[in-house]
Amino acid sequence: MREAPGLSGARGRARPLLAALTVLVSAALGCAPTVNVLGVYFPSWLLSAVAGLVAAYLALWWLGRRPGTRALAQSGLLFCSLTVVLALLTWWGLFSGF
Repeated sequence: MREAPGLSGARGRARPLLAALTVLVSAALGCAPTVNVLGVYFPSWLLSAVAGLVAAYLALWWLGRRPGTRALAQSGLLFCSLTVVLALLTWWGLFSGF
């Protein structure tokens, strides 16, 4: 079996070590923004995920009450994609610092 180009020799052995070192340094620096909620620090992505989940549930509940969109509101794919989009928009709007 042939090795992929660029992965042979010392350079190929150093890449996993470099990737592991990058992850460790990033984790040690604490680069994830946190939010203080009643004295407990939560990562901002966790709060954004919960907000996106609640907003998607409310949006689909509202769609389910409309007569022509009941089948659309029961779509699992719509719920999942709406949750991800709303969570990302929440994080971007509240925590990204743009």
